[in-house]
Amino acid sequence: MLFGEGPRGIYKYYLKHYCFEGIKVADLPIAAVVRIAKQSGAERVGSDGAAALVAKAEDYIAGLVKEANKFALHAGRKTIKEEDIALAAKS
Repeated sequence: MLFGEGPRGIYKYYLKHYCFEGIKVADLPIAAVVRIAKQSGAERVGSDGAAALVAKAEDYIAGLVKEANKFALHAGRKTIKEEDIALAAKS
């Protein structure tokens, strides 16, 4: 069971977005994301909230990397550097 099953459970969402042939493929560990949320002021984070945070964080990171990669390629590099991430975060 993954975060509980039910009509409004995150289980169906998680299977739809993060499983490939029954194997979970989300890359960010939920515990790390929950720890960041708590360090940022959240007193408690529910399992559905944690899964949503992981999904949004992964989407944000993927978008940031795509944009940073454009800056690296424009500079004639294949390696993404800190400056590319900084520029991508500004745009």
